[in-house]
Order: sequence, then structure tokens, then C-alpha cells
Amino acid sequence: MSDLTPIQTVSAAPVTGSAILTAISKAMGEMKRLAKDNKNTEQKYEFASVDDFLAMTGPVCAANGIITLMDEVSVDNFEKAGKYGPTHWARYVFAITTYHASGEALPTVRRSVEVIRSGAQAAGSAQSYALKQYQRALYQIPTGDKDDPDHGSPVEQAPPRQEQRQPPRDPGPTAADMAIKALSGADTLDRLAAIWGDLPRAVQGHQLVIDAKDAAKARLSQSANETTNNEGAQ
Repeated sequence: MSDLTPIQTVSAAPVTGSAILTAISKAMGEMKRLAKDNKNTEQKYEFASVDDFLAMTGPVCAANGIITLMDEVSVDNFEKAGKYGPTHWARYVFAITTYHASGEALPTVRRSVEVIRSGAQAAGSAQSYALKQYQRALYQIPTGDKDDPDHGSPVEQAPPRQEQRQPPRDPGPTAADMAIKALSGADTLDRLAAIWGDLPRAVQGHQLVIDAKDAAKARLSQSANETTNNEGAQ
């Protein structure tokens, strides 16, 4: 909720008598400072709720023949740029008039309040805040509250955090890969047999490893035969 905008006066009949002013001044002396029995969990401070406020001002105003009426003049919906994207707000304008049992009245004033649109609560929150601040100023009631005691500044909620998937890590060469490389690099049948004998049974059972061993054996056998034939020819 934002601060109230400056008060705008509209045409109203001037106060013709002293009855309402006398009643207001008497009410001012009867108003008491409210205990801050509520806590704003977002902004971490205590405040007097609007219910407690009206429970104190209502009887005092009634005893002095004072009544305050509010009328919603307009409401405008708009957006504000927020940290996590656009946020939806509503600006309420209220006309407020204080009357006395004698028929006298104070000039009507208008006040506007901006609140985040949160359903029906937004209208009630704006009305309660405007009335509370109007009476607080009219009767000069000390509360010790911050500018927005009822709800505090709206806290913009972060959007749901999406889990970022890490790219799969390269597992590197497997035991089968290393065995295939070693078997393929063997330069003699004896070396091939030694490499094969050192492999774990689980690796020896891998079909690709078996294929690599057979291919290497065929290659080395052919090479050995060719060498023998060449030597015989000489």
C-alpha cells in the first residue's frame, strides 16, 4: 500500500456554527493512544489494527454526536513494474465527510489509496486505511505506527523457482571402452592374451569387448601368417 495522496478539497458549505468544532475538540481530548497489539510479519514491526482503532474512536465520536461517512468515488486499475514482472494495482478514491448531530458538517475531502489487487480484500483494505488515517489526523491520535500500519508495504513475491537442470556430465571412458582400446592396440598374440587375461570377468563378458578381442586376434593371426609365409619364401 502506498502513502496517501495530498488531500483535495471539493466544494462544500462552510462551517456555519461552532457546535461541530466544539465536539471535535472535545473528542480530541478523549481519544487515547492505542496499544500496538498486532505485528506486521513482513516489515517486522507492531501496530494498532484498524479494528482496535475504530473500537476506541467509535464510542468517543458517538458520545460527542460526531459521525463520519465515506463514499467510494472511483477505482482505477493499473500496473506497475515489479522486480519479478508487472504487478496489478488498484487506486481507490473516497469522499469523506464528518457530520455533527446539530446538522453542521466539515468540508468534504477526497483521499486516494493505492493497493495491490488481491480480490475483495483490496477494497476493504483501502477503505479501512483511508478512514483510519483521516480520523487519526482529524483527532490527532498518536499511534506510533508507520505510514502503512495495517498491512505494510506490499511485498512482491518471487515467482516459483524453477530447478535448473545441469547438462549431463561426460562419464569418461568406461571399463569396456578402455578394454577395447587396449585389445585393439595389442601388437602380438601374446600381448593380446595377456591383456585379455587381466580383464575382469564382467568386462570380458561385454559383447563389444569380445568383438574387439576377436578382431584383434584375427588381425594379429593374419599378420603372423604373412610373416611366416614370407620367411618360408626366403
